[in-house]
Amino acid sequence: MCQPTVLGQDLRVGKHSGLKRPKSVTNHVVLPHSGTVVSTVGIIFLTVTLRQISEIGGSLFGNSYLGGLHFEISLDLKEIRFYFIVTSAVLIALVLKFFGCYLFDETRHAKNHPHEHVYARIRGVWYDFAEFDHPGGPIALNLTKDRDATALFESHHLLVPHHKLTSTLAKYRVDDEIAKHISTLDPRDDGAHYIWEGFENDEFVRDAKKLLVSYFLPIAKRRGITLYQATKATPERWMWLALLTTLFVSSLIPFVAGEYWTLLVTPQLAWVLVANYWHDGLHFSLSSDWRVNAILPYLLPLLSSPWMWYHQHVIGHHAYTNIGHKDPDLAHAPQLMREHESIKWRKSHTHQSHINHVSLVWSIGVGLGLNFLSDIKANLKLSFNNSVPYAKLARPRLICHLVGRLVYLFALFIWPYMVFPVWKAVIWVIVPNVGFSISFMLNSQINHLNEDCAHASSPNFLKHQAITAMDFGNNSLFCRYFSGGLNYQIEHHLFPFVNHCHLPYLAPHVKELCRKHGVTYNEATGYGDALEKHLAHTGNMSEKPT
Repeated sequence: MCQPTVLGQDLRVGKHSGLKRPKSVTNHVVLPHSGTVVSTVGIIFLTVTLRQISEIGGSLFGNSYLGGLHFEISLDLKEIRFYFIVTSAVLIALVLKFFGCYLFDETRHAKNHPHEHVYARIRGVWYDFAEFDHPGGPIALNLTKDRDATALFESHHLLVPHHKLTSTLAKYRVDDEIAKHISTLDPRDDGAHYIWEGFENDEFVRDAKKLLVSYFLPIAKRRGITLYQATKATPERWMWLALLTTLFVSSLIPFVAGEYWTLLVTPQLAWVLVANYWHDGLHFSLSSDWRVNAILPYLLPLLSSPWMWYHQHVIGHHAYTNIGHKDPDLAHAPQLMREHESIKWRKSHTHQSHINHVSLVWSIGVGLGLNFLSDIKANLKLSFNNSVPYAKLARPRLICHLVGRLVYLFALFIWPYMVFPVWKAVIWVIVPNVGFSISFMLNSQINHLNEDCAHASSPNFLKHQAITAMDFGNNSLFCRYFSGGLNYQIEHHLFPFVNHCHLPYLAPHVKELCRKHGVTYNEATGYGDALEKHLAHTGNMSEKPT
């Protein structure tokens, strides 16, 4: 069984960092409490009890009542399936509770893997975080293993005073003689492009940090929480997510029953729910409890496996936005689309701006692209889109990953053929997947790939994040909720650890901050304007370079 650990005195941070030293931090399990399992078992017991009470009532007032209490247990095929699914969920919960730290590579720690190292390079110096009980949990640490983690480290610690960061890092520095023999997964992962010397003293960076403190400190004081906790989802945000979840789950019943209106409604509810919670969870910005951020995305992995998303989006895209051969989002389908000069021009790019071409790519981007092709290639080539190095999974972790992908395959592509005629099953497979994929592609392509952002660049990491992104529809509630807050892309890339519910209030201040320091602030009026700019850029990139 995985044991909890105590956060040492040496990990104290600044008073405004929000990372207060808790009494105990359990960093090595997937499920937080055994109560999760007990509650699930209780649900099964309650369900059976209520079902039997219902049957008793029916026997008392129905024709089958013969003068005495009639009680019998009778399960049809649907009921057997129901209990099988619930029982399987309990067994999975038990496995995760007691063996999760051995099954999932991202939750590894020296407590259960004492002979392993977690080497990471920050600003050219190697550190071993194997013994570090990180307040943000083990996943954040393990994502940096055998990588240059400077960009990840700096972007998620803007609230922590620099001197506190350096004093903490010093405790885990690797001896120079040992460091000579350590290398990254990929030699190209050299931390190049950004200049980190003096980064913390840059006026834009300093003012950005002051902005965060000035906004979140009053919230923290008012709610009686830490500054770090104040950056996560508010109670109002959780209520909104609960409403979205209720609407989505409610639509699943008629969807599975084959009602045609759900072909349009259910996929869009799924997209809005995923955009509003899934993305934040994998950025560690949904909750201050790392387990919540880790577990919830696995409940609805419609965009991709959460493990693959960490590599594509967090490690790659956010660290090296629009940088050729480092940002994997530039190379999802180089045979079909060329959105950056780092992609070799092909004849197939000639008509890439035509609506038929764009529609085809956007329709298969998620179902076929992210969930299967990118996943398979990464595990075979140990590189995500030839941009992000990918460590070979341990056998138990690989099995878990494959099982998850099979569940996705069944849930979205197979079950309709088991309950509908073939012609209807084809509709139920194609239409929802295409609708969901187009919604994702729309909200992910228009905010980075345009003439103003695609080839923008700065050696200052924070400035680079600002000028390579574009906001759209900041005055539109529809844009805000349908995109899950992705329309505030500049603010999101500056502060990825901040929940999207805060970004609308930070945006005016960020815009003023950029104006003050002469940093370009790209924005579009809404979806139409942003899409027009994206398609214009796509058209320009379709031309053969001279």
